[in-house]
Amino acid sequence: MSTLPIVNPFHWGFRGTVDQVFNPDGTVPLKLKNGQELQLHDFISKEVPALADRSQFELNPYLFTGYLQTMYLFGADFSKSNLAFYGREIVNFSDGGISTADWLKSGWESKYGLDKASGKFNREKFAEDASATHPESWPRLHPRTRFLTSPELEETHQSEKPLVVILHGLSGGSHELICRALALQIAQISGGKFDVVVLNSRGCARSKITTRKLFYALFTDDLHEFLSREKKWHPNKKIYTVGFSFGGTILGNYLGQKGSRSLVTAAAILSTPWDLYLSAVKMNDDWWSRKLFSKSIAQFLVRLVKVNMKELEFKDTDEKPKEPPSLEHPSFDVFTADNLKKAYSFKSTAEFDNVFTAPCLGFKTANEYYNACGSIHQLPNVKVPLLIINSKDDPMVGEEAIPFKYSRENKNVTLCVTDLGGHLAYLDRSHNPWAITQIANYFCKFDELVQ
Repeated sequence: MSTLPIVNPFHWGFRGTVDQVFNPDGTVPLKLKNGQELQLHDFISKEVPALADRSQFELNPYLFTGYLQTMYLFGADFSKSNLAFYGREIVNFSDGGISTADWLKSGWESKYGLDKASGKFNREKFAEDASATHPESWPRLHPRTRFLTSPELEETHQSEKPLVVILHGLSGGSHELICRALALQIAQISGGKFDVVVLNSRGCARSKITTRKLFYALFTDDLHEFLSREKKWHPNKKIYTVGFSFGGTILGNYLGQKGSRSLVTAAAILSTPWDLYLSAVKMNDDWWSRKLFSKSIAQFLVRLVKVNMKELEFKDTDEKPKEPPSLEHPSFDVFTADNLKKAYSFKSTAEFDNVFTAPCLGFKTANEYYNACGSIHQLPNVKVPLLIINSKDDPMVGEEAIPFKYSRENKNVTLCVTDLGGHLAYLDRSHNPWAITQIANYFCKFDELVQ
């Protein structure tokens, strides 16, 4: 039975507090460039003081619950703030599939005459350059995003700068406020020291697909291949990764799967549903979460299938897969016209996963899939310094899904739990995402001070 529509009074307000959770015997020692050592949790407290244990922060007083914070983040017009320019690259993978990588191009602000106050820039010149590089039959890209020219792509690939790779949430992409804000914050704080790229999941951010494959919680191959490519070209390059929401699920699973073989120097994960089953329970049983967010997320996934149906559709005349569906051999015969028609009435991600994701991977139900594939199972295996930020009032994750126990057991992890913030939001009085600034500071200080 669903809980009554009553907002938890203990999660009201705009003055929040950070609680650090880490191994009681200490965290992994970081070797600093000055010859000293500092444990991970002490490093975070010293160099990112806003995340120190019992530190306090202020958010927008009008957005005084996690529901309001989250609704504003996903519903307000942020088109005139955090104006990032991206250069798009099509990334080819070994299975014949593709995704896209959107590289932050700070130099384009001057090239196209951006006025940050008004948001105006030379749209005619940008449109002319975009038209010259846009592949045939690809959809129109989001504002200030265009495909890179061959010389621009070569220059991007030759860069020796440390790299920050951003993985977006379930219904997002490089165009999201959170991705734009982090990319620009890192560029601003570091003075352009980093390259920043958003690796869009297959079919997302107006990307095409070329195979009968989208993405799911344990699908870490694309991330691994992208990181491997960067390391092959630049073996000494430091790579930092951040995962937002479901992107954090994929990143957490990757870090755990690879362990000490991970190609990542340090990572951060924000607002991730570590236990997918408990987060699904939260989305179903919490009246506000179900009514405000569940249907919109489900229908994004349905639209993702619809716009890619030409490539995904499995017809009666198609040959059935020889292997039974499994994580090793996904079977995409679930993408039928009948299932898509049924999906238009879905009001929850569980309904979508019951019809598409779970049977595709050999699970009987969505709950089976959630219980097996949550990144909570891989957290004990993470071997790189990992900063985790979760809020207790997150309406899409829920307090029960925050990994308190595993964070206390893994010395490579520092979990910062806040009482306020919502899902990814943490919007302050100026509607800027507070948590994003802390993640940017973490990466900049890590690269500056740690060997």
